[in-house]
Amino acid sequence: MSTSWTSVVFGWLAALGASLILSGLVSAIVSAIFAVLGFRGGAEAGTTTLVGLLITFFLSFFIGGYAAGRMASRSGAKHGLLVALLALIVTIVLALLGAAIATPLLNVPGVTFSNVPTNLPSDIPGLGVVLSVSGILVLLLMFAGGALGGQRGASTGRRRPS
Repeated sequence: MSTSWTSVVFGWLAALGASLILSGLVSAIVSAIFAVLGFRGGAEAGTTTLVGLLITFFLSFFIGGYAAGRMASRSGAKHGLLVALLALIVTIVLALLGAAIATPLLNVPGVTFSNVPTNLPSDIPGLGVVLSVSGILVLLLMFAGGALGGQRGASTGRRRPS
């Protein structure tokens, strides 16, 4: 079957909008739950942020996949996966474009940046592992949410034979 790219683009836009709305709500709920459980700050703040981020990404791509699957009304999982893939491609392109534009701007002779901290810790043990695992979890939940939402959206509203 053919792919409805209009559905994929509108699903991606729905995922973007949902992530904007859900990010504040989910972070407030997760922070409140962690506060009730006794986690107040420090390392727990990072855990709270990661859990909120994972839930937000899953729910927003579920919504985006649902929108794409519902609009296409066929191959819902495929359209939901394409929503997440489109988001990943756009993010990579924008990051590369930003790096290409910022590099010449940062190397202007005679320009110095004040108030830039130079004593940031760069040798935190295990930081690379934590960031790698977090990134993989975010990608997995993006694609899982998109596929599940797309599958659900494509099957919603269909009449079942009596």
